Order: sequence, then C-alpha cells, then structure tokens
Amino acid sequence: MLVYLLFIESDADKSFFEEIFYKFRKQMIYYAFGFVSNEVDAEDIVHDVFLKIAQKHLGVLKKIENETDIRNYLLKATKNTALNLSKAKYKEVTLSESETEEISDEGFVEKVCSQIEYTSILSAINSLNDIYRTVLYYHFVLNLPVKDVASLLGRSFSATKKQLARGKKKLLELLEGEEQI
Repeated sequence: MLVYLLFIESDADKSFFEEIFYKFRKQMIYYAFGFVSNEVDAEDIVHDVFLKIAQKHLGVLKKIENETDIRNYLLKATKNTALNLSKAKYKEVTLSESETEEISDEGFVEKVCSQIEYTSILSAINSLNDIYRTVLYYHFVLNLPVKDVASLLGRSFSATKKQLARGKKKLLELLEGEEQI
C-alpha cells in the first residue's frame, strides 16, 4: 500500500485510494485469475492496475460518482491488463515452442485449424453487440459459470442466462454465415 500512496499527494486522495483498494482488490484478483489461471500473475495484474491508478488515473476515478461504475472501471482495467499479459506470454510460448519443438504434419495441421477456429470464434464474439459479447466472452472464453457472470455484470441470473442464450444464437448465425462465404 505504501508504494501506491507515495504517488498520491493529498490526504483526501490517499483515503479515497485506500477505500477503493480494500473494497475491490479481492474481486479484481478473482477476476484476473479467470484470465491467467495463476494466483501470482493475478496479483501482479491487480498491482499493475493500482499502480497505474495511483500514478496517473486517480483523477479519472474520483470523477466517477457511482460505486458500481467504479467497480466496472476497475474490472475493465483489470481485464485489459490481464489480456496484455496473456498476449505477451502467448507470444513467448509460441516462439519457444516453434524454436524447440518438432511436430508432425498432422499435428501441425490440427494445431493451425484449432487456432483458426478459435480466432474465428473470438472474432465473431467481438463483432456482437456489447450485451452479448461480454456475456459470451466471460462464460465461454473465461469459463465462468453463469452465476459468476451475472454477479460480475451486476445483472440477475435469469437476465444473464437469457442474454447468453440470445448471444449463442447470434454467434451461431454469424459463424454459419462465414461458412457459406
């Protein structure tokens, strides 16, 4: 905590930061864990988020009046930081595997096809309306149960389940449309 507070000048800002830190830190770690599946990396992600807030973004956070909006801001920052870390690690793994691993032709084709399918599905999810995109991403990409998705988004279980069903239908329509091209 002391590291963060070194970047903050006023006592009121320090108090505000501490309140947010203790209120949302555990939830942010849990959320980051869904992206990286590693507790140490999840804690590092949350540390990076709070460090950036203390250094540059505390003013933005103070302007947000609603506690739910503050929570959403912090979770979005956590998600972006986690995705950046995941991309960096994926590039490292891909490079090290390609340098050291000799794979058969069948293995290569299977690996390429599964990567293309995954990329195609992610692209289709990203092209959906925000309501469906978020629910599908949390549920299928992050493997979160519907009740956890509902909790993270601040929605009821039934509304989240309905959005998931509608999102799956729209996703299938998109993917079937790509196959016909």
